[in-house]
Amino acid sequence: EPKRELRVLFDAIYIHIYIYVGVGGVMLRGATTKAASSFRGGVLCRRRTHHRAVNHHHHQQHRVYAAATEEERTTRDMIDLRVGKVTKCEVHPDADKLYVEEIDLREPEGPRTICSGLVPFMHAEDILGKNVIVVANLKARKMQGIKSHGMLLAASNETHDQVELLVAPDNAKLGSRVQFGDATFNGEPATANQVHKKKYWEAFGPELVTNGEMEASWKEDGAVMRVELEGSGEEGEEKQFGSVKCQSLTNALVG
Repeated sequence: EPKRELRVLFDAIYIHIYIYVGVGGVMLRGATTKAASSFRGGVLCRRRTHHRAVNHHHHQQHRVYAAATEEERTTRDMIDLRVGKVTKCEVHPDADKLYVEEIDLREPEGPRTICSGLVPFMHAEDILGKNVIVVANLKARKMQGIKSHGMLLAASNETHDQVELLVAPDNAKLGSRVQFGDATFNGEPATANQVHKKKYWEAFGPELVTNGEMEASWKEDGAVMRVELEGSGEEGEEKQFGSVKCQSLTNALVG
């Protein structure tokens, strides 16, 4: 009898351990369906949590990579300077110090309308027909009721009482992007919203000057502003470039 009671006790302990291990997920035999579902739900929850953690880690890695890529780009990569021809130039109807120009950048939308404060410094005839340099990715803004889609670049002395238009060669390729020296661009220019929000123009503009040859250049390294010439680079030929100049101002400011 004592042996029988001892065996019953061992069997009870074994069954209790068996059920406990089953609920833990090693063997579910003998465990209740509710316990089994609870266990599976817990495993699934832990898996989902792990999956979200992995995705968050990958997302953080992507953000770091994107930030590093942006840091590699220079200020010159962000601003979009283009060559355009002035096809129309008239005094603003409501502002006697502003010209309203139409400029052909070879864009599908047609010529751009740009307002410039050049009336006190030159005649409309001095602008009309010229190949000019346009800051093409500035946010459009109304100037005395007329929306201006960009800005013309000009050189000026320190007292800003002498201003001269920056002009590209007559055979410059309209719509082409202006570059500095032999440097190539790292990616596409910033959008107009990015230029406005991150103040790229405020960092870019002060770096523009003219050198001793009246060529527009980058102050930091002296790289000359160059434009592609029409007809060059065709049929495997090397592209030809010309420099952007003002009429007479040397070592001047550009803006």
